[in-house]
Amino acid sequence: MTLRLVEPEPRHTEGWRRWRTDPDSRRFMALPAGDLSAWAKKLAKAKTDLADRTGGLYRWMAEDDGVPVGSVSLSSVDWNHLSGEVGYVIAPEMRGKGYGRAMAEAALALGFAGELERITAYICTDNPASIGLAERLGFQREGLLRRHAVIEGARRDHYLYGLLKEEWKTPLATG
Repeated sequence: MTLRLVEPEPRHTEGWRRWRTDPDSRRFMALPAGDLSAWAKKLAKAKTDLADRTGGLYRWMAEDDGVPVGSVSLSSVDWNHLSGEVGYVIAPEMRGKGYGRAMAEAALALGFAGELERITAYICTDNPASIGLAERLGFQREGLLRRHAVIEGARRDHYLYGLLKEEWKTPLATG
């Protein structure tokens, strides 16, 4: 695996929409409304350079040998409190191959190198894959957010996970 995070481009829009609207993804996240052009506008608004502190959303497309495999983001970035939230989506055909961990590790490394002190993850309580990933990365479960978000018309419970900069172990340190 040779994972690279790259700036989103218009060519990524259809794949990103397909990954997010896949039934296995859709049941865990709220979807943006609109047609493909609305998705393209949303993708174009994301920043990639954490040195640009004018943004609250930073998104990268993950590619392996030039093939898009997913997307990872740091959202709700608060530069006053040096905190943000990690999120990701993996192409259905690429799941179970280690891309989720690689993408999350890359985003965490960027976030902590970019001076964030705390990164959170909100995870549906019935998403064992993401729960396991967060815990393997060192996130601590900090609480249960009852009926936290509306997903596909139903209110869903989420766990709140948090990781502090001093708790982060780089991928090289964890093997």
